Amino acid sequence: MSVGVRNDRLAAGEVSAFGGAYAYPDFFDWRRQNKTFSWLASYHDTDFTLAGAGEPKHLVGYVVSSDFFRILGIAPVLGRDFNSDDEKPGVRSLILSHTLWESAFGSSSHIIGRAVSLDNKSYTVVGVMAKGFEFPIKNPAPMLWTSLGDDAFSRDGHPLTAERGAHFLSVIGRLKPGVTPREANADLDVIARNLAGQYPDTNMHFVGAVVAPQLDRMVGDKRPALRLLFAAVGFVLLIACANVAGLLLARASRRRPEIAIRSALGANRRQIIVQLLVESVLLGVCGGVVGVLFSVALLRTLLRLIPSDLPRVSQVSVDGTVLLFATAASIGTGLLFGFLPAFRISRVAPSQALRDGGRTVTAGRGHHRLQNSLVIAETALGFVLLIGSGLLIHSFVRILQVDPGFDCHNLLTASLSLPESRYNNAQQVQFYNQLMPLLRALPGVESISAGWPLPLSGNGMRITFDIEGHPLPEGDQNTARASIAYPGLFHTLRIPLLHGREFQVTDDAKANPVAIVNRSFANKYFPGIDPVGKHIKPSLSDGTVKDVDREIIGIVDDAKEDGLTKEVTPEYYLPFAQAVILSPRLMIRTTGDPAAITAALRAQVATLDRNLPLYEVMTMDDRVSRSAAEPRFQALLLSCFAAMALLLSAVGLYGLLSYLVAQRTLEIGVCIALGAQRGSVLQMILRRGLVLAAIGLGIGIVASLSVTRVLNGMLFGVTPSDPFTFIAVSVVLLGVSVIASSIPAVRAAKLDPMATLREQ
Repeated sequence: MSVGVRNDRLAAGEVSAFGGAYAYPDFFDWRRQNKTFSWLASYHDTDFTLAGAGEPKHLVGYVVSSDFFRILGIAPVLGRDFNSDDEKPGVRSLILSHTLWESAFGSSSHIIGRAVSLDNKSYTVVGVMAKGFEFPIKNPAPMLWTSLGDDAFSRDGHPLTAERGAHFLSVIGRLKPGVTPREANADLDVIARNLAGQYPDTNMHFVGAVVAPQLDRMVGDKRPALRLLFAAVGFVLLIACANVAGLLLARASRRRPEIAIRSALGANRRQIIVQLLVESVLLGVCGGVVGVLFSVALLRTLLRLIPSDLPRVSQVSVDGTVLLFATAASIGTGLLFGFLPAFRISRVAPSQALRDGGRTVTAGRGHHRLQNSLVIAETALGFVLLIGSGLLIHSFVRILQVDPGFDCHNLLTASLSLPESRYNNAQQVQFYNQLMPLLRALPGVESISAGWPLPLSGNGMRITFDIEGHPLPEGDQNTARASIAYPGLFHTLRIPLLHGREFQVTDDAKANPVAIVNRSFANKYFPGIDPVGKHIKPSLSDGTVKDVDREIIGIVDDAKEDGLTKEVTPEYYLPFAQAVILSPRLMIRTTGDPAAITAALRAQVATLDRNLPLYEVMTMDDRVSRSAAEPRFQALLLSCFAAMALLLSAVGLYGLLSYLVAQRTLEIGVCIALGAQRGSVLQMILRRGLVLAAIGLGIGIVASLSVTRVLNGMLFGVTPSDPFTFIAVSVVLLGVSVIASSIPAVRAAKLDPMATLREQ
């Protein structure tokens, strides 16, 4: 089960800071006082630099409490799990992922007890996890897990584990046997309300808890898209079944004499049905084999298109489960599309079939009605898929048209992490001040700066603040997104400065504390007045610059931080030299291809610190593309299914009309011989096809108006009943139907009556 905090003051339902919702003291209280969980564990992500194992490596790791792996029901394959002793201040215990153990330590069996240098601190390896274990499921996957003993240690006597106002932890727990999530929710609600009463300054608005299954937390927001794609697969499968059923019906009419002879020789109805079903199942299995071979060939290409945050995307493969499902689907579809033709042909009277012989005859009305119904159903299902893909494509185009608030072209971004063990606040500022001139001197560099978080990264922190002259009741505080900016950030990103000035190098720890706000912040907290010159007091201290009043020196335009489709929220920026709480990301604008300076960028960083790895080096265009990866993937995949559905529907219509022409060859030949115009014959066949398509189109429109409502949460700037999409898809479907109907219609109009009469 995952546990989340409910904040009744905010409509969003959860307060998020550094990707979490808890402070250590709150977690310790919950772990000690709850009566419904067997264990509770905390975790939060952090960056590490691994030294002493070849080239310095940047690693993503997690700081976890002692019961973390026990809750997950997994133990290290080497060594031991964390225990309560690992939570003591200054104890640095380490568990490696199987991948890191193999790549950095050569799968050494003597790794247990070995000292490993992370961020210039010595950690003791106590365990190695099993191959394939990746929790929390992120991209990139965790490379290591450390105990929280380092968070419990601080030279100034204020460790993270004692900061009740630092809400950045995630919590996971295992319920006691027989306990329901609702009971656990009520249990934690009581504890949260008590903490809110005891610590109003930090917990006043944390008045409840949200307990949800961990699976829901991991895949909850992905389920609608996955269900949509699975439904699309089902629709295509149904269309294919209807198509093949129609073809088998046509083939069955040709086999009437054969079946009659078998029946006359003693085969009963059951034996005939079994024979035909075996044939259709063999067709289905052969199709399944071809499909599996295609899926193996296309899987690698498909994986490049799948959004990286899809759970367990790295483990997607054609394994035994997939083969078993493909086998079951192949047999099931073979039975599904083969039963109706087999049932109908088994009812044919042998005497009637033998009298018909090999002559061209017209099938009964029931036979035609069934085939017509199959074509109409194919068209309707195909229209629903086309509408769904059309809406997603239209939505994706709208997303790409969103102005992110900055210029993403010719911009390179890169991350580095200065370890606190080697760089104090002043040294971190000095490092950036030395690095910037070196990078600015590189050929092709137009401007350079740094900041955190990167635009569109989805990262961020929300920090409370007070406004000078606007005191709030005790325990009540303003909250907004806080970002760190190095001088020149807004110029480099080309975020317009609306009023005031940007940060300068002189805005250091000794200067007057300052801040810059975005337009949304100014509109919300300073409506109708100029905020420049006003003061705010963020609850933030880096150990050098304390919680102080900061003068607002400028207003910048809004820029997207969480994604292209997310609304911009109030945000204030602090100069890096006055808020050294993390290492800002580099942002370099170039005159040409930004990726071309990557090697030179790494070299310049190495001249200052060879043990400092540079990671996540990519262009801002790639980051924008990644931000739109999920809607692009949904639109592309559903469009592929819709294209297949359209093709199958066209083939079904073509097959029906071709069969009709073949059945009525004698009739058409006689009509032409008696003076019927070939244009009339062309119109007759074409009209038959278009009537079926129009009926299917009408049913599809009605069905789409209901079905597309499930897409509402996936659309941006487009309604599920968007008239432009419905009109465009209708035109496309009718156009394809005209083409599919024209080929057999032209063939019928070109029949030679004399040759037809001789053949018949």
